[in-house]
Amino acid sequence: MKRHGVLMFAMLMLLALAASAQDLPLLTTDAPLGPRDILEIRVLEDPTLGGRVTVGDDGQIILNVVGRFVVAGLSGSQIEAKLKSHLETNFIPKATVSVVVEFASKPISVVGAVIHPGRFGATGSTTLIQAITQAGGLAAGHGRELYVLRTGRNGLSEQLAVDIEELMVRGNPDLNIPLAPNDLINVPLDTPIRIYLMGEVMRPGTVDFRRSQTPTLLQAIAAAGGPTDRASRKAIVRRIVQGKQETININYRDILKGKRKDLILQDNDTVFIDEALF
Repeated sequence: MKRHGVLMFAMLMLLALAASAQDLPLLTTDAPLGPRDILEIRVLEDPTLGGRVTVGDDGQIILNVVGRFVVAGLSGSQIEAKLKSHLETNFIPKATVSVVVEFASKPISVVGAVIHPGRFGATGSTTLIQAITQAGGLAAGHGRELYVLRTGRNGLSEQLAVDIEELMVRGNPDLNIPLAPNDLINVPLDTPIRIYLMGEVMRPGTVDFRRSQTPTLLQAIAAAGGPTDRASRKAIVRRIVQGKQETININYRDILKGKRKDLILQDNDTVFIDEALF
């Protein structure tokens, strides 16, 4: 038991460090309730005193034995304390109360490259993977990262980037973060990038990449079959930036030799490999 407790503490610390590193607050399940939120109330000593109830438009719930009870604006833990006091005053000597909240008034939204984008009720224990599962799972063509957006303590919108492969394939538990009401999960599409290659390459024409591949000059030349025997060392890259054409001259063989970094290409770049002058 002691070892289990230490492991749980370590995981919580990792989550806290990850959140602070992104300048994001750790999510709390103690958000205030509103109309249409659903409560699962359990009283250990007498199950008939609890039940599954919905918060009405007047901010009240109705329990079979207890009757009407005002909960709007209270958090789950505050409801537990208030209901415990009420039960011990009016019904039973001792009450152990637990409240699980499903936030219908502040749903989690999942948008982008998922099978069924939409809004879903959030419980106090909803995790990132559970939200993606509720949305039918990831759709084809998703990008490398997804983003969790929420309102921070300062009232400003903040976002946390999550590596999808680490989360869904490698199963990194530190990335399966708990979610809170009103969180938005955005799974961007991995948009295509088209590069045009001309001149002394084996297969002049277009080569297509995905944005997440971060295509480079050498990758594009390789995708076009490599340079011909007549190719010079020079590559000319032309691109349009804010309506103006830019030209980049680069010795791609210096990249091969490790003398300089490879050039990252952008959508609609044109690469021309000049012919060597003998």
